[in-house]
Amino acid sequence: MKKRFMKKRLSNNFPKEGFAENADAAMTDYREYEMSAKETRRYYIVACCAAAALGMLFYHNLIAAALLALAALPCKKYYRAYLSARRRLALSAQFKDLLASLSSSFMTGRQMTEALSEAEKNLAVIYDENAPIMKEISLIVRRLTSGRESEREVLFDFAARSASEDIEGFVDVYFTCLTTGGDTIVAVRRATELIMDKLTVRNEIATLTSQKRFEAKILAILPPLILVFLGLSSPDYIAPLYGNAAGMLVMTLCLAVMGAAFYWSSKITDIEV
Repeated sequence: MKKRFMKKRLSNNFPKEGFAENADAAMTDYREYEMSAKETRRYYIVACCAAAALGMLFYHNLIAAALLALAALPCKKYYRAYLSARRRLALSAQFKDLLASLSSSFMTGRQMTEALSEAEKNLAVIYDENAPIMKEISLIVRRLTSGRESEREVLFDFAARSASEDIEGFVDVYFTCLTTGGDTIVAVRRATELIMDKLTVRNEIATLTSQKRFEAKILAILPPLILVFLGLSSPDYIAPLYGNAAGMLVMTLCLAVMGAAFYWSSKITDIEV
């Protein structure tokens, strides 16, 4: 009930596409991941080569290998989704350190702009300038000072682009405190504690499921390794699986089962907090 209420409140404050009128080239939309030309080339090379090698291993047929290589091309969107989720997790983890710095600054009577400027200096000791949180703090401070944009507009824009419940919740609570006259220091400290607890639980789950994820990867590569071993040690044993329709059907079913098993194992071990 609380989660639905929170989402309803946020939907009235956070735009779907950010503030287009004040768009900045440095703004990053964490809801989508735009791969660079280098990343795209690397994906196509690795994915197509791996798929082609799989096709040759399972079918011993150049046409089948080429078809599997082509089938790897549309899978780019899944890789982009993976990169996007990983970047959002990194931003949420780094946001915890930003909250800790903001909490200390608020306790000394600083306003948000001053607290963010001080946080940029403090976090520079921990993260390099390419870290997501460092880029965001620098952009926010620049928009607040040089751009003369309103604090509400800038922070709500950041929360919308982040696609993070932690950041959206903090921004919503912060402006609720400003509107109602609540204690901002207590709100920031409480938000920091909640995010730290959430990260602790997430790390514990990752530790508990790490062995299962490793086992799933081993099981995924085991059938190809078995085929390689049999092809080198006993080629006559698996020869009936190649060069005929029945063998191709069996190999296709094996590939489908492998893909389904890997997909479901990933879903089972992917526990959201």
